[in-house]
Amino acid sequence: MTGVSAFAVDEGAATALMGAAAVLIWNDVAEEGRSEFYEWHDKEHVPERLAIPGFRRGRRFARPRHSPEWLTIYEADELAVLTSSPYLARLNAPTAATQRALKHFRNTSRAVCRVVHSRGSSTGGHMLAMRLAVPPEASGSMREYLATDALPGAMSLTGVVACHLCAADEAASYVRTAESGTRRFDVPSWVLLCEATFAEAAERARQLFDGPELRRLGVEVRSDAATYALEICRESPAEEASRAAV
Repeated sequence: MTGVSAFAVDEGAATALMGAAAVLIWNDVAEEGRSEFYEWHDKEHVPERLAIPGFRRGRRFARPRHSPEWLTIYEADELAVLTSSPYLARLNAPTAATQRALKHFRNTSRAVCRVVHSRGSSTGGHMLAMRLAVPPEASGSMREYLATDALPGAMSLTGVVACHLCAADEAASYVRTAESGTRRFDVPSWVLLCEATFAEAAERARQLFDGPELRRLGVEVRSDAATYALEICRESPAEEASRAAV
């Protein structure tokens, strides 16, 4: 995605996200690979990613009996981290456990994103994730509507604690690596995230977002948008050391 402005938050405000970039991954897992997926993702994959310089936090969310069932979010300092030599070296040298686990992935989306707008300074145990298809000529109008109207409206709802608009960088998302070559995936161009303390709040935000104004702008919301519940949250060793030093 080109021509997208840098990270934007309310002036002087903290943000719930750790950094100005993120990797967002949606996936299902074949039934026979579920146990292996959890063992690998919990104990190897998340710690491995967070050991890469510039990665700040990893979170995995799930929605049982929904497809895709899992949403994983890695937050990073900036987009350059997600195209850096240390990250690409890791992607080009998948472990044996990674190779086995990825064979079970189904219905995968992966987007390397810039955070374009972010409101709210608290994280929530529930995450609404909406993948958007936006006509190029409507991207500016959509961003203005979300930043000045829809995101503030969602933040006024009880239980909603943060909202984020992310734009995929196509070049970064489609970098060919040993890992990306193991599975097919699509790249959503825009992603709208909403963090909430209870699921019903996130669903109310979804009703607010997925309304006539987006349709008027020609924005399509994927029908598999869903609210996911947090399964795991882990910060990088560098982040933990920084906290300990305070």
